[in-house]
Amino acid sequence: MATLKKTKKRVIAGVCGGIAKFIDPDINPLGIRLLWVILTLIHPCFMILTYIILAATLRTELLLFEEEKTEEKTV
Repeated sequence: MATLKKTKKRVIAGVCGGIAKFIDPDINPLGIRLLWVILTLIHPCFMILTYIILAATLRTELLLFEEEKTEEKTV
């Protein structure tokens, strides 16, 4: 069972990347980020507060995905 965690590949706090990995490990987090921005323009207070709560409560992943394991070894 997959758990929702922040990703190590982050732009701000890794929340959108973590949501993208939770939905599908092969999905591009850019789509989630754009959706988050659009929803923030519609409901700014709710979305900003939700992002802050998720950033504070979600744990950071520990190399759960195979592509991140190989990237860590090559760097």
